Amino acid sequence: MSQPIEQWLKHLDAILEQHQFESAEEAEAWLRQQSENRSIDEFFEQCATPAMRLTLLWQRAEQANDPEEAQELYSAAIKHAEHELVAEIAEARQSPSSWPDNIVHPYLLSLFGRAATAEMLGNLSDAEQFYLDVWEADPLDSLGCAEKLFSLCVIDGRLSDARTWLDRQAADESTILCYHRALLRFLEAADMAEQRYQQSGDVEAASSWQDETANNLLLKALQQNPYVARLMAHPQAFQLDCPQGSESRSPAEAIAVMYASAHLWLSDFLALSWLIGTAKHICLETSGYEDEWQQVLAQLGGEPSDEERFAYLRQLEEMDL
Repeated sequence: MSQPIEQWLKHLDAILEQHQFESAEEAEAWLRQQSENRSIDEFFEQCATPAMRLTLLWQRAEQANDPEEAQELYSAAIKHAEHELVAEIAEARQSPSSWPDNIVHPYLLSLFGRAATAEMLGNLSDAEQFYLDVWEADPLDSLGCAEKLFSLCVIDGRLSDARTWLDRQAADESTILCYHRALLRFLEAADMAEQRYQQSGDVEAASSWQDETANNLLLKALQQNPYVARLMAHPQAFQLDCPQGSESRSPAEAIAVMYASAHLWLSDFLALSWLIGTAKHICLETSGYEDEWQQVLAQLGGEPSDEERFAYLRQLEEMDL
């Protein structure tokens, strides 16, 4: 189980409270009997309260190495909670702000975990429905489902639905949302340009269109963190380890954003070319993270040449991601 002693004591208090012993002596005798020839893990497993069993199932899912096994454990945690903790879940749904401190928070985390593993396994329609389940339970979106749903809609080509989810995050000025806004506007403008071409047949207009709103949104994203675009264009970028935490506007943040959103940019050759071409004109020398960026480049073997970038883009185009 490997938990802090404070967590064990909280679990133990819950177990004792559930049994409602009439005296300390009775509780002590029961504990002695139950713990005989058992490890701490075995004791808590066999004597767990419903809320504790939910936590244990969720923890096992988090520790699973195989996504299919993790999804089964998340599903088991959800099934257990919906059978044994109905009132507690209903209360949390009525007051979504209470989820983080609620004893059934692992239920919400398991809903999210089930969605994430479905996405990982390529079951995108299931993943979308599972993320919607999380959203329904927590419309305050403490776990970031709106961003996940936005990405799934973009991948599926449903730009109108993607716009709905992105607009629900209008107050979020994080780096990844800035890049999302630029990408979606570009895709919407490209769709409109294609429609105009289909109506007019004007090849020149179709090949030279520009969208001022998209360009401004991209400039804002690049000003917030220019390293994201530089990494998107680097053939070796995915050799980097994704950081657990990072400072805003830093190269480390850019790595995290790249891993979270690269599949969206890499799936559209024109959008990626637009990103890279615009980023070339952004100066990195006043970012405040020059040394950290040089360390990242050292791990990647340096800055790629224009020829290497072009070859990388051509390879992506041929792969038809």
